[in-house]
Amino acid sequence: MLKDRVLDMKHEMLCERTKRRQQAAKAELVRRGVTPRTPISTAYVPPSVARVFTHTNVRGLA
Repeated sequence: MLKDRVLDMKHEMLCERTKRRQQAAKAELVRRGVTPRTPISTAYVPPSVARVFTHTNVRGLA
């Protein structure tokens, strides 16, 4: 049972390290001015452009 607990703790520590690394990487991108892009159709556009578009059903009420 002790061995299982050690493995669980190692897994939890790995998850925490990964979470911190992801947060640090995201913060670094924000500092550099890199913003996420939103998918519209097959192209990725900045959020400022994506806010203008509305997704609608072009085939009607099918």
